Amino acid sequence: MIVLRSISVAAVLSLLIACGGGHESGTTGTPSGNDTPVAVQIVDGSSLLIVSGTSRMLTAVATNKNQLQIAGATFTWTSSDQSIVTVNGPTVTGVKAGTATVTAASGSVSASIAVTVSPGAVSQLVLRTQPSGAVVGAALATQPVVEFRDAAGNLVTSSAPFVSAAIGTGGGTLSGSTTIQASGGVAAFTDLKINGTSGPRTLTFTAGVLTTTSSSFNVDPPPAPFIVADSTAVSFALQGIGDSATRTLNIVNGGSQTLSGMSVSILYDAGPALGWLTAQLTKTDAPSVLTLVAHGGALAGGTYHAIVEITGPGASNSPLSIGVTLTIDPRYTLSFGNASEKVRVLDVGGTFTPSVAVVDASGAPVKTVPATFISRASTVATVSSSGVITAVSGGDAWIVANAPASSDSVFVVVPRSPSAPRLITDVTNSTVKLGDTLFVTVVFDARSVSVGAASLAVELLQNSGSYNYFYSVPASTPAPVVNGSTNALIRISLGAATGFTGAVQVLKLKLVGRSANTTGWVNLFVLGVSAVDGTDLTAQTSSTRIPLIIP
Repeated sequence: MIVLRSISVAAVLSLLIACGGGHESGTTGTPSGNDTPVAVQIVDGSSLLIVSGTSRMLTAVATNKNQLQIAGATFTWTSSDQSIVTVNGPTVTGVKAGTATVTAASGSVSASIAVTVSPGAVSQLVLRTQPSGAVVGAALATQPVVEFRDAAGNLVTSSAPFVSAAIGTGGGTLSGSTTIQASGGVAAFTDLKINGTSGPRTLTFTAGVLTTTSSSFNVDPPPAPFIVADSTAVSFALQGIGDSATRTLNIVNGGSQTLSGMSVSILYDAGPALGWLTAQLTKTDAPSVLTLVAHGGALAGGTYHAIVEITGPGASNSPLSIGVTLTIDPRYTLSFGNASEKVRVLDVGGTFTPSVAVVDASGAPVKTVPATFISRASTVATVSSSGVITAVSGGDAWIVANAPASSDSVFVVVPRSPSAPRLITDVTNSTVKLGDTLFVTVVFDARSVSVGAASLAVELLQNSGSYNYFYSVPASTPAPVVNGSTNALIRISLGAATGFTGAVQVLKLKLVGRSANTTGWVNLFVLGVSAVDGTDLTAQTSSTRIPLIIP
């Protein structure tokens, strides 16, 4: 019986020695020789990657001089930088992006693991640089810089959506590149300027569901007289010979000193077409009204240009130049792209040749009118002299065909990668007549990539006019889930435990114009995409947009 009892106790001790793990610091009294740690090991390895805001429990073991695990060994856990990684016993939590060393100590020995924290999902827009140094009509001395950050304030460098700037308070107009695409999680504006009266302003910045507002800053008046016009570009379009048209512009002083003694002159483009424009001020002191009258006369069909210069003694921007364009329509129309070619999604390296037609009022072809082509964003897509469009890099671009008295355009969307997932529509023509319905099917195309989950958003952005919209959820596999619709923003979730590839219809829209001259955008945002194994695919997935035009 005594022998059997000895074997039982030994077995129990053997089991206790084999057990180890992560424990909070503590003491068990003076250890015996076989319970004195000579080595500590963190079994999770030498390094660990966690996402900001998430936690992970580590496991450590201590061994004695016989290289046996010490049952009941206690550990003290510490972090080299609590601002990056915090510890609560063996549980580590990621805070700020970076790397910290986490150490487990038992007795006089210890082991360490390098814990690297990566940013979490985008949850906020933050102004890294506030706008300042504003003078009416001049570019901001300090242009705003906006960052995409996670909940802990980490910069999310994989984020690259579009950001739009607008005047928040104070009124006036904001000009320059007001919508730009972020790069590396940062959107740096370069040429914003404010026109209007002097005084305090704020700017708002929007990207999908995220928004932020700048601190208040002051817009100062120019120190000298400053000529301000309602517009610095005026266009006339006349049909036939002998027509004329009139435009008026308000001319005011945006400076702090008197603006008087103004005069007007006209500079025509080189060529025989002179004298087709009349420009007069109602009075020479500001405020005044500039009247412009275009005379078709005997001008041939085509486009004519002139510059109206307003000179004001002492004005810092004198002479103020106003560009005037006169188009004489000889009764022909240029069309670029048929009804199935007005909007095209084109992968990098792909080509596309929209149809071109010039017809007269009866629909007969006009063969004597040449067409020229230009890309409004040649870094995204180029166009040859024969109208062949080639996709160059991710983004979108208007491609314009011009004739002397008519022009037309197509819209090209270029995903970032020809193989990565993309969020697109099936729209081929985004221009509809008043009262007609534009049907839009939103498609998440995973292509050959196995996607586990996707978080998406569809924004209906109205620039002018008005329209109604309706949406429905298509029966697709996997089934899309609409999480809510507020302020023309619709959120959609998509997921499959075993992953999915190919194109999945996620939303169907019906847009009906309520007024003429309605313009806007259907913006498609990829908020987050992950593979089945959890790999983040957001950075390589393309967000896109299409225009909405109701003439």
